[in-house]
This record gives sequence, structure tokens and C-alpha cells, in this order.
Amino acid sequence: MASSENLNPSSAEGSVAASSASTSTKSIGNKPFVTRNNRLYIHEPTLLYPLPVDLAELHRQSLRTLMLFQLFGGPTTAPEFSNKPPSRVLEVGCGSAFWSMMCHRYFAQHGHSQISFTGLDIVPLVGSGLDQTWKPDKDMQWRFVQHDLRRFPWPLAANEFDLIMVKDMSLSNSMRDPQQVFEEYLRILKPGGVLEFWESDHTIRMLRPHVLKVPIVKAPVDSDSDSDSSSDEETESERLGAYIMTNNTPLSAPLNPFLVEYNGWATKGLDARGLSAVPCTLIGPHLLQEADTLMDVRSKRLAIPLSEIRWEREGVGGVVTKDGKSYIDSMKGKGKPAEPKSGDKSRGKGLTAAQAALRRTALETVVGMIQCLEPILREVSGKSQDEWDNWSGKMMNDLLREGGTSWGECLEVGAWCARKKLNSQT
Repeated sequence: MASSENLNPSSAEGSVAASSASTSTKSIGNKPFVTRNNRLYIHEPTLLYPLPVDLAELHRQSLRTLMLFQLFGGPTTAPEFSNKPPSRVLEVGCGSAFWSMMCHRYFAQHGHSQISFTGLDIVPLVGSGLDQTWKPDKDMQWRFVQHDLRRFPWPLAANEFDLIMVKDMSLSNSMRDPQQVFEEYLRILKPGGVLEFWESDHTIRMLRPHVLKVPIVKAPVDSDSDSDSSSDEETESERLGAYIMTNNTPLSAPLNPFLVEYNGWATKGLDARGLSAVPCTLIGPHLLQEADTLMDVRSKRLAIPLSEIRWEREGVGGVVTKDGKSYIDSMKGKGKPAEPKSGDKSRGKGLTAAQAALRRTALETVVGMIQCLEPILREVSGKSQDEWDNWSGKMMNDLLREGGTSWGECLEVGAWCARKKLNSQT
């Protein structure tokens, strides 16, 4: 995200960060925020970031982070940190620093509490005027660097971090030409360090009936839609209520009429600002383009249905037709249908409480995202305020109360990581 918090420095190192921030965000001025439509936004007309930065939005982003944290099994998907944690961590576009706090707590619970965390963002939010020594967690080594990421170079030392987390930044910087940003990532990343991205697509597709197939070989990512997943990872994702995505995952446009309209408006509105509505298709190729500097490129992409899908309960023979109706293929031959196997979520089995909770969280963050994009969606759709309020109310009722996503509409998320080569000269 393009917001940040008043994660004011709590050390001498942090004091340097604060002074550099005061000279690197001149465009923000003395009034960093503006209220529009009863939502708080960063007061910078040239900033691409379209989302508000108020408490409601910070809460939505925290829910999304918690959900990804659960799906990915921790604060990073990089296997390099399974036994040895990072020592210096940077969160780019740190926002409320919620990921940094969760990362600190995760490693502290495993006996590693001396990790140094840095948050980088354009404006401070949390703690302003309250406590100049504020930190995301009381025993955390933390500094906040205020800086406009569009200004190069960033006020960070070369080869400083062994983990750089770039989470939900696709609406802050254009992914179409990220070369300068990538050059900064590689400059400040230590040789052997990990660059990791967590991202979500901003439009919604529909997961169609299919049987999961467990990959046999775990190999580096070779396309924008592959996931590197062992059978254990796929089983865990399935247990949580999500689906591992591969090149063969059947996806199509949604059937829900509100999401169909939203997809069109969001794609057009974001495209007009030079932003992609489907950033998950771009990150893998960008990492592969840095083959001279990066190695061990890995990815994990997941589709999280927004509710229980009809064909999950009815069986994978359930077919979703173009008119929104479904039917079950008849069994050929005589005899009873085969009983579903233990743990087979795809045939005739309802969701567990944990799966339902995960999907409900995904749904609520999607609905919140639609509400946050109101200015863009209203502009593209041409709706008046009254018309928008009417459409928004019906949309929320359909998605949240009437099961409007039971055809398979899903949130697509992903994690990508790569290591900087030890002999890199960057």
C-alpha cells in the first residue's frame, strides 16, 4: 500500500531515517491527508495510489495479511529462512506495519527476537502526535523511513537487507515498467538475500469444476501462472479451503452480475492510471527478467473461493452453464456412486468451520476493496452518488447475504520469491 504510519524512529539509526524523510517527500506538504466522500486519502494529486488510508481500509488490509499469513504458513514463503531467520528485514510500503509486527512475533516465538525491521512509505499514519517512540510491537527493533518511492535512489544503504517484502504494492507503482524500482530492490538487497512479493488480483474470476492433480516435481517457476507446490502444500491449501493454481486450473469470467460490472469498471479505471487489475500475471515474468542477478525464482498462487461452491457439495460432475444453472452428470452404468474419499473436499462434502471462515474473510476483503475503489468505479460507470449507493447496497446484499458467489467466484492471490546471486555486482 502507499500509506504508512508514524512509525517514528526509536533509535539513533531511526533518527537518521526521519531526517532523510523530511527532505524526500516535499510533494506531500504540510497537509498530507485529504477527506473525500468521508474517506481519508493521501493528499498528493500525482500519486497513482487510489485507495483510502483510513482505519477501515487499514483493517481490511490487516485481514488480507492475516489470511495470506495463514495460507502461506508464516511471514515468508522462502525456504532459506526455515532454519535460519533473516537478520535485517525491509517492508516496502509498510502501511500500518502489520506484516512486520506479525513477522517479528512469528520469529520471536521461534526464539529469534533480534531481527531488525525497517518500514518504508510515503507518509506516517499510526502514532502521529501520540508517542514519538511508537513501534509496531514493544520489544521490536524498528525504524521508519519516510520516502516517496518514486524518487530515486531511496535513502537506504546498498546490500543492507537479507529479506525485502513487497506486499500489496501493485496499486502504488505501475507494474508495466518497473525497471527503476527493481534496480532499487536489487541495490539494497544483500547477495544471497531474498526478494519476496505478496499480491492479489483486483478483478474476480470463477473457478470451474475440476479434480485437483498433485504435482510430481517441484521446480522453479517457468510461467506467470505456475505454482511450485509439493503434495503436502497442496493438501494444506485444500484443508484451509483454497485451491493451488496451475496452468491447467479452469477459470472463467464470473457469473455474478455485480462482479461482472465491477470487473469492467475496475479494469478500465485502473488501466487509465497505468495500473494493472491483474498484477499476479506480471510479477513472475518481471523476476525472470532479472536472471543475471536473481536465482531460485519460486511462486505459489492460490484461488480462494468467496463461499462454498455448488459443485464442491454436489461433486465435480457439477457443470456450471452459461445461463447460471448447474446440473450433475449422470453416472454411466448401474450401481451407487462411489463414496467420497476421506479428506476429498471436491465431492459432496460441506466446508469446515475454518474453511468457511477463511472464505468469508476473502469475501469481506473483496467487498471492502470494491467500496474503496468507489471514486474510480463511479467515474468509469458514470453513476451519480445516489445511483452508486443503490448499486453498492444491492451488491453487498447479494454477495454477503444471498450467496451470490456460489458459482465459484474466487480471489486470486500469490507469493513470489527469488534470491540475489552471491556473485552479483548490483
